[in-house]
Amino acid sequence: MFFLSGALYPLSNLSRVLSMITHIDPLSYGVDGLRGALVGVWHFNYFLDSILLCTLAAIFLMTGAYFFSQIEV
Repeated sequence: MFFLSGALYPLSNLSRVLSMITHIDPLSYGVDGLRGALVGVWHFNYFLDSILLCTLAAIFLMTGAYFFSQIEV
């Protein structure tokens, strides 16, 4: 996930297959948001980055809370 996130190389000149994979990788949106906040260069849209990351965080939080409530000692 780290190598496909765009943290080590730009995402602009990738092949079509790798470009589709980077669009699925949630870490690429986090790296893009951080790069945009620090440098001002965005590959994706700022709102897409923030909405996707907040949605994924909410899904993982609800899933974790559900599974934690199912634990019996």
